[in-house]
Amino acid sequence: MSLVKRIILFMVTFCYYAEIKKNTVGKISYYNIIFVRAKKNFKKSMHQFPLNSKRNSNFEGTKRNHNIVKYESRKRRHFFLNSRVGEKKGQSEIKRKIIKDEDKYNIIKDIKKYCECTKKYKRLPTREVTIGNVKIGNYNNIAIQTMTNCDTRNIEECVNQIKKCKDLGADMVRLTVQGVQEAEASYHIKEKLLSENITIPLVADIHFNPKIALMAAEVYEKIRVNPGNFVDGRKKWINKVYKKKEFEEGKLFIKEKFVPLIEKCKRLNRAIRIGTNHGSLSSRILSYYGDTPLGMIESAFEFSDLCIENKFYNIVFSMKASNAYVMIQSYRLLVAKQYERDKNSLIFPMHLGVTEAGFGANGRIKSYLGIGSLLYDGIGDTIRISLTEDPWDELAPCKKLIENLKKRIFYTDKKEEASYSVMKKQNKEGPNYSRDTPNNDNDVTVMKSSLSREIQSCSPEKKEEAIIYKSKENSTVHSDTDVYQTIEHWNSNYLNFEENFRDFNNIVKNRVDKKVKSDVLHEECTVGNVVTVKELEDSLQIFKDLNIELDQNGNLKKGAKTTDIIIIDKFETLTDSANKTVKKLIEIGLHVLVQHQPQNIDIVKKLKINDSSSSYNNNIIFYTHLENMDNILEYYKDEMQKNNSKGYALILNGKENIKMVEKIKYLDPAPLFLLLRSDTIFEHVLVTRRVNEIIHSLGINVPYIHYVDIHSTYYEDILVNASLYVGTCLIDLMGDGLIINVTNYSSAATNTDTVANAQKDEKQQISSRVSLNSFLTLNILQDTRIRLFKTDYIACPSCGRTLFNIQETTKKIMKLTGHLKGVKIAIMGCIVNGIGEMADAHFGYVGSAPKKVDLYYGKEIVERNVPEEEACDKLIELIKKHNKWQDP
Repeated sequence: MSLVKRIILFMVTFCYYAEIKKNTVGKISYYNIIFVRAKKNFKKSMHQFPLNSKRNSNFEGTKRNHNIVKYESRKRRHFFLNSRVGEKKGQSEIKRKIIKDEDKYNIIKDIKKYCECTKKYKRLPTREVTIGNVKIGNYNNIAIQTMTNCDTRNIEECVNQIKKCKDLGADMVRLTVQGVQEAEASYHIKEKLLSENITIPLVADIHFNPKIALMAAEVYEKIRVNPGNFVDGRKKWINKVYKKKEFEEGKLFIKEKFVPLIEKCKRLNRAIRIGTNHGSLSSRILSYYGDTPLGMIESAFEFSDLCIENKFYNIVFSMKASNAYVMIQSYRLLVAKQYERDKNSLIFPMHLGVTEAGFGANGRIKSYLGIGSLLYDGIGDTIRISLTEDPWDELAPCKKLIENLKKRIFYTDKKEEASYSVMKKQNKEGPNYSRDTPNNDNDVTVMKSSLSREIQSCSPEKKEEAIIYKSKENSTVHSDTDVYQTIEHWNSNYLNFEENFRDFNNIVKNRVDKKVKSDVLHEECTVGNVVTVKELEDSLQIFKDLNIELDQNGNLKKGAKTTDIIIIDKFETLTDSANKTVKKLIEIGLHVLVQHQPQNIDIVKKLKINDSSSSYNNNIIFYTHLENMDNILEYYKDEMQKNNSKGYALILNGKENIKMVEKIKYLDPAPLFLLLRSDTIFEHVLVTRRVNEIIHSLGINVPYIHYVDIHSTYYEDILVNASLYVGTCLIDLMGDGLIINVTNYSSAATNTDTVANAQKDEKQQISSRVSLNSFLTLNILQDTRIRLFKTDYIACPSCGRTLFNIQETTKKIMKLTGHLKGVKIAIMGCIVNGIGEMADAHFGYVGSAPKKVDLYYGKEIVERNVPEEEACDKLIELIKKHNKWQDP
């Protein structure tokens, strides 16, 4: 650096130092940070200068203005997000908002209504869109999609993959079209398919190049465009603060490039998917809204408004993110905004997906959680589960998700038609999907939406006859008479509530007594398990299943994954060997829940640990049903006075009347927590929403833990049921813990479809029923971002752009880094799904050229063109350099 430049830098620093110090003593500084990059010898050094924001525009040496400024205050990280709130003489003023780190994506203030109803199933009415020979929206079947992962120029391989996907149930297949060669190859692919009479609609995936989109429209039935890079080019992460004039000029540029595609698609009867991705928003949008759900919506609306302006309505929306919570909130906000825009017009259909979900159970759980939560409330017209696996492997999970959604329970209003949940072509088959997927559950499968319009509208004396006729058509495990009675029971007794506390903007979570949290419950979210006496007799296996660790001296200890509480089934049959295991678990710090009954009380009183019965009893918590609270209350008044117990727990099934629940508020001593155990998992979301509303409205400050029984025998069914019906509750912060009890593992283990469908690494983790419970509980809490226990991966599903073997690479990286709690690693096949999609990641592993990899720290590239065989080692070195590494 020259002497002159050094002097200038020194003078700039000195001139503003006094002013900054004067204005920042005792308060927060509202100054932008300007980074000035020195040349040549100091190319990599960054010099930070806090400058007054009014002078930024006059500082010619500015490389970039950061509109997100982090600072530390009382050991808590906050963000300043710039948002434009007004205009004055062509200039836009900037107002800074302080937002907590964990609330970064909660800056949604406009969700008043995001679906038709949250208590009764009513599918969101959307416009009908035609994609080749497939119609979506307007109550048509939910369509299943996947994407080829071979080079589009490889015509033969593309055709083979498309044919296989079609045979296995895909409704449409997407291909990447990144250049002229791929566009030309697409003609030959289409020609070859038509020669074999295969007419499955094809979707072109377009990034960066509007001209290629015009070429693709000649062949493909639908064109997917990404608003973040369709006209803005490659992402450079320049955080420029746009003036109003500059922002509007950007819209004109979009119009110039996008309208020709609209006109062509309109002429050729093509469809367009406006597919926004959380990680690839344009710098214009980031400047105004940040990388938030609101930014995703506004980005999509810039493109959809042009379609509407040109009277083109054959469009589909998508709001994908690798973070399931962000994805759910984005779709909810999208619906809410469309409701506000035109209350008399239908909403455009939506394609659902959690992008870069990963592979195996991890990818499935995250997708079931994100997609299933929206489908549960009637949102969604097409879906794709993006797995880092072969394209056809994505189809079975899609079918399984839709099939299991048929079993969910809503209540039915007799005055309304049941047809709101039934699509035009499916009045006899169920709410969402017409494919024949076998039902392998032993649960009472209650489907309100399987009732046809005739059953709802006929007279009471003829209802039973109609239902019996209907049950012959559907031939489900249980008769529709049982279905109808269950729904009527719900309708008349339990659904007289309105949701006021789950407001979708600033989700309310009960404030729990800190003493209860520290003494019994985990500070983030409690992990529970259900064990039998027989399972306790094998102490080594149970320690492994409950994720108990060893310290340096070989002593047992609790770790990040260790279960917090266990429920012992049939405690009255406790044997000596099982008792020894229980004592060890209590010594480690686990709490044991035992049903409150005379026989169990006598057993507990006789037990001792370390020659002290009080310390043993202190970690044993009795529980009983709410209707039996008087008996347990009398017992605990004496025991708590003797300091022999921390307290008790009560079980609810969610159907108790409000007066009964209100008694909890006045209990003395109050219960430590509640166990919410629905009669069947298929009604658990509805039960939770009711209970959550009641306890908030009554001001009951008692935490509640989800306790669900899963009677399924197939691995995929277990994954779906656990993720969908519990994850939907936890994603809205309803609940303070989770206990999953898979009841039929022994029979499932002998079934070739159960554990055989799990990945090799997963089989090692689910070697028993208890370990399967732990595996499900921990992964659901991880994907809801409530309690992190391992590395979080954003793994590209791969496509024709992928520059290395992403499936094998992902497995290798996961094996090396899977123990890093709270660390996020993005593994991307190319630049499209690289820096753009990995907005949340700490570290990035991105394909840059064939068998070459770029490594990122956050959004900054740190090493270019690393040979693939060296990249994993370099990644670990990078993690260590930034103090994120922990020895396994």
